[in-house]
Amino acid sequence: MRFEWEYPACIELISRGAIQVDTLISAVAPLAEGASWFDRLYRHEPNLMKVILRP
Repeated sequence: MRFEWEYPACIELISRGAIQVDTLISAVAPLAEGASWFDRLYRHEPNLMKVILRP
């Protein structure tokens, strides 16, 4: 099943504040640390839900 049509609508809702996602984001980290964050997520580290990686 493909849902690519949903992304623009979701981004728009988030950008205007209709959907609050802050509580879902556990951390913001540099892209260079991505491998270690993926490992932590894969190991189901407690209290870790979503990580944003920034270039």
